[in-house]
Amino acid sequence: MNKFTLSITLVLITIIAHSQSLPTVSGSYQDTKITQIVEDFEAQTNYDFYYFRPALDSVLYTGEVNDLPVDEALEQVLTNSELGIYIMNKEVFLARGLKIIDNPRIAEYLKNQAPIQEVEKGLLFNQEYAQAKAGQSVEDKVFQIGNRSDLKPGQKSNLAGYIKNGETGEPLVGALIYTADFSVAKSTDHEGFYNMQLPNGKATLLVQYSGMKNTRRNVVLFSNGRLDVDMEVDVISLQEVTIESERDANIQNVQMGVNRLNVEDTKNVPIVLGEADIIKIATTFAGVQSPGEGAAGFNVRGGKSDQNLVLLNGTTVYNSSHFLGFFSVFNSDAIQDMEVFKSGIPAEYGGRLSSVFNITPKEASKTEFKGSGGISPITSKLTVEVPIIKEKAGLTVSGRTTYSNWLLKQVKNANFSENKVSFSDMLVRYDHDITDKDVFNMSLYLSSDDFRLNSDTLFSFSDFAFNNINGAMSWKHTFSSKFDFTVSGHYSKYDYNVNYDQSAPNAFTQDFGIDEKTIKMAAGYYLDDVNTITTGIEVKKYKINPGTKKPLGGESLVAPILLDEEQGYESAIFVSDDYHVNDRLMFSAGIRYSMFHQVGPGTEYQYDPNSSKSVDTQIDSITYSSGEVMAFYGGPEYRVSGRYTLNDISSIKASYNRTRQYIHVLSNSTSLSPTDTWRLSNAHLKPQVGDQISLGYYRNLKGNTIETSVEAYYKTLDNLIDFKTGAEFLLNNNVETVTLQGPGRSYGIELSLKKSGRLNGWMNYSYARTFIQLDSKFSEDRINRGEYFPASYDMPHTVNIVLNYKITKRFSFSYNGVYNTGKPVTYPVATYDFKGFEAVNYSDRNTYRIPDYLRMDIGLSLDAGHKKTRLSHSSFTLSVYNLLGRDNPYSVFFDLIDGQVQGYKLVVFGSPIPTLSYNFKF
Repeated sequence: MNKFTLSITLVLITIIAHSQSLPTVSGSYQDTKITQIVEDFEAQTNYDFYYFRPALDSVLYTGEVNDLPVDEALEQVLTNSELGIYIMNKEVFLARGLKIIDNPRIAEYLKNQAPIQEVEKGLLFNQEYAQAKAGQSVEDKVFQIGNRSDLKPGQKSNLAGYIKNGETGEPLVGALIYTADFSVAKSTDHEGFYNMQLPNGKATLLVQYSGMKNTRRNVVLFSNGRLDVDMEVDVISLQEVTIESERDANIQNVQMGVNRLNVEDTKNVPIVLGEADIIKIATTFAGVQSPGEGAAGFNVRGGKSDQNLVLLNGTTVYNSSHFLGFFSVFNSDAIQDMEVFKSGIPAEYGGRLSSVFNITPKEASKTEFKGSGGISPITSKLTVEVPIIKEKAGLTVSGRTTYSNWLLKQVKNANFSENKVSFSDMLVRYDHDITDKDVFNMSLYLSSDDFRLNSDTLFSFSDFAFNNINGAMSWKHTFSSKFDFTVSGHYSKYDYNVNYDQSAPNAFTQDFGIDEKTIKMAAGYYLDDVNTITTGIEVKKYKINPGTKKPLGGESLVAPILLDEEQGYESAIFVSDDYHVNDRLMFSAGIRYSMFHQVGPGTEYQYDPNSSKSVDTQIDSITYSSGEVMAFYGGPEYRVSGRYTLNDISSIKASYNRTRQYIHVLSNSTSLSPTDTWRLSNAHLKPQVGDQISLGYYRNLKGNTIETSVEAYYKTLDNLIDFKTGAEFLLNNNVETVTLQGPGRSYGIELSLKKSGRLNGWMNYSYARTFIQLDSKFSEDRINRGEYFPASYDMPHTVNIVLNYKITKRFSFSYNGVYNTGKPVTYPVATYDFKGFEAVNYSDRNTYRIPDYLRMDIGLSLDAGHKKTRLSHSSFTLSVYNLLGRDNPYSVFFDLIDGQVQGYKLVVFGSPIPTLSYNFKF
């Protein structure tokens, strides 16, 4: 074999582009010199090998080569060496520090003598940008993305991938990835996926996420390609209520009226009854109000509780509370994160007027078995993550249950001595990365509540139970770095059952149920660096059992009541585009066209047009057969948002969105109740329609450690639902005779401040008003003389303060303060005695208010330790709910006794409630 010394002449020869089919080689080697392996390959291929023997004699290789092309075989053998290779015709060149330029423009090279500009644009040397040696930090490596043969100097390419927790494989939602010069920035979606366009050539990318160590990646981008990033847990910052991934996001994102809550943020807010509740913490956001202590649901920007779409893995949750609203149905240990959209709602979401709560279940670790749990005076919970296929598939299983009824003893003004309350829930999620381009996941959620109430002003029943069942499956295929497609199926069911057996002649059983099935297809197309298009279609089928009542037992004299079932289809097609006009201006515009069909079988009742609707004015009915269209509604829903960046620390945003709601809760209470009934739009009950415009100013201070914002909004509302005086919705087959609909308006302003660091948390103030008008030519349908009046959920002033102070790395103190204006109420203002009959005269509806609500909570948290070598990590939390022991009224009611009107208030927690809870991870 000839010895060969590499020279400048050879470099010029080897730069000639070529394309050939290479022969294959095989062999098994044990501490074999490279020179011997080269001689073996030379014999198998009949190729000539050129190299400098002293440079190869010191390199040894152990391993097997199984029928590989000669170039791939050499790359395998030389992996841990500094030798480079190049093949031209039937000649193979090996040398230390060999540098090859692919497809250069030789004339320009010789003319200019130094191709500096082309090197910077991407015509790079193999060895200079090869992977770093073993043991070198990943941040010091250089990642080559794409094929150099596809390089187009001076142009841009697509870079896409997933950002995940390196220990668990969980996707990091809302992680921020951006270039070192801040020219391009993107955040990840609910699957940890990002897509961005960068100029071809060198780039340094920075990645940030709450609770994770900041990291960087050095890349050389030749063409479209993929870069996945695994992040490390930053143990020290686990107990800080910070959202590092949102740094600058509140300034740069085009969406406004959006809050993102990571489950880690729930750990430093004073908890109630031992539970860190993700929904309860959401009510501390600006514009999100709790309807009251022990009340289910929430109100967003002056909207009714049923106007909020709550999604768990894309599936609708109809009742989001346990135990009369004291707990949410979500075990926070099993939740990954939550997004709350109050305005600027993306076009892919629809069906509710006020907001979308998008909750993502926790994705299991695919690399190691792990878990978490907790014990409190009320509940016990456990969540485990099980790898099914190493680095490919994982399973999360989470469960929670109650074992004590001591809380009922703390509730005032009720005889609960014989009452029992229990609830449980379970969440299962399975994720499978089938290939690099195919991801499958499925989830199942079950919850149940059981009550036995001896005396209660709300139910007056003996046994009560309600259940949630939610299931989802989705498959996502990534065709390329520019195009992906997702198809998903969802199932949701909510039902309740009431049994009364205290009196045999009056014993009965009563039920209600709603069933929803959904198919959704969506596609994302990353057109270029200024356009990201999302489009899709969604179809839902509703089936509602409005209620049945049947006798219970052989002695019951209760007459059976069977209401007609309701069925309907809600469908929509949507498309949106995120458009970057320039570095300062960005728009997101979309349209969602929704349609609703109520279908038979069913009966539509006709009423005298010259009278108010009532059973007495019913004049006819129309019967529809199965599948026949009974009512149809539809129309466009516009979604537009814009952002203008004033500078690096401030921006202004504006948005407009129209929403339509085809399904409604019929209730005459201010909050959601388990006994509320959902009904579909029909010929008499029209869809609710809302139009909202919003304007906001956002500014960060002190190196982005303080985020401030002010948002103002105005909403016009059509067909808001209210009720006639004395309305009864349960087991009513003619609900149109007791409901009223009219226009409404909401407006308000929200001030928010969020701080990160040792002292961290947020403070919000909201001014929100909501009015409704119920006018009619019939006096029975006219409320407050047809003038606008405050809705029953109108609470003008709300203040929330959530603070956490990190005393040491293990010990922290937290504080939660809540104030809001009392809810509207109708008071009796006079009594009459007419021929021995006493009557009460009431004020105009919602003229007065119950007393204002004020509550303070504190919490102390102690972590057992943060050492990574520990097999488990535990913490103790002592919290005091309602520290001041204030008697905050849930409601005010009146009774006429001996000619005197007596007023009463129902107080749920009138004294401080201390709780000690223990939580652990392993």
